[in-house]
Amino acid sequence: MDTSRLTTGDIVAGVGGVVLLVSLFLPWYGVSVSASGFSASATGTGWEALGFIDILLFLVSLAAMAIVAAKASGNLSPDVPAPVVLLGLGALAVLLVIYRIIDIPAGDVPDGVDLSRKLGVFIALIGAAAVAYGGWRTNEESPGRVAPTTPPAA
Repeated sequence: MDTSRLTTGDIVAGVGGVVLLVSLFLPWYGVSVSASGFSASATGTGWEALGFIDILLFLVSLAAMAIVAAKASGNLSPDVPAPVVLLGLGALAVLLVIYRIIDIPAGDVPDGVDLSRKLGVFIALIGAAAVAYGGWRTNEESPGRVAPTTPPAA
């Protein structure tokens, strides 16, 4: 592996993929129950609380890490639009995590039960945003990209 082949955007996207993967093992949601002097609480990781979204986020994180590793090892075909793929996957992950921040996965919640968001869901948002930003930044850093020209001074 030759890390000199990586741009800053590639590194950001790769680290974002790792952060997104790790976040799935952290608590995303918490539930507290209080009734008749009895109280209990529990948390659920991304793997436990999410239905199909956890698999999509897992695949996004793996794809981001794989693209960066392939580029560092020189095994990534120049025909693969890696920055666009990273940006698209990161944007999808951001939308999925925001959806799960807004809509906590729960059915009918009886009185005395409190649902909360935990740190893992916000770390997932940071990781997903890093993948998207890394893809955008890599696209901006691409050597084939033409820099905008300024009009000549009059």
